Amino acid sequence: MIDTREEIERHLSVLDGLKVSAVHHAADMLTVQFGTLQAVTNLRGAVKYVGEWALHVQCSWRIERAGSIVATQDDLVGPDEKAHRTAERLDELLAGQGPIAVTGVSGSETGGVCILLSKNLRLVIEPDGTAGDEDWRFFGPTSDAKHFVIEGGKVAP
Repeated sequence: MIDTREEIERHLSVLDGLKVSAVHHAADMLTVQFGTLQAVTNLRGAVKYVGEWALHVQCSWRIERAGSIVATQDDLVGPDEKAHRTAERLDELLAGQGPIAVTGVSGSETGGVCILLSKNLRLVIEPDGTAGDEDWRFFGPTSDAKHFVIEGGKVAP
C-alpha cells in the first residue's frame, strides 16, 4: 500500500533550499515555478521561462504569512482580470521581493502538502478527496520524467 504522506515528502524534498522563481495561473489553476528559470520553446515556437520544478494546483490552497491568509484559490476564480491581478500580486510577493526559498515540506495522508517558505510564508494545499479529480501535480518542466500527481487525495497510479 502506498504511504501518501511519505511519497509526497519524498518527491517534493528536491525543493528544499530552492527559491520560488515565478507564480502564474492558467484559468483558476495556480502554477508555481521553483529553482532557476530556463528558456524553453513551446510547440508554437514561443519562448517561455520555466523553473527546474513546477507545481500545478487545482484544488483548495492558501498562502499564509505569519498565520494570516494572503491568498486562496478563490482569488483565481472569476473574471480573467481578477485572476491575472492575483497571480501578479503573488509573483511579486514570492518571486519579486528578493529570494523566497523553500525551508521544508510536510505531506498528509489525504494528499495535502504544506510547503514552508522563508520570510514566514507557507503554501498549504488541501485536496477535497473527490475521486477522479486531479488535485495537484509536481514535475520537472524540462524533463521527460513521469509527473507526480495527487488525484482524489491519493497518489495517482
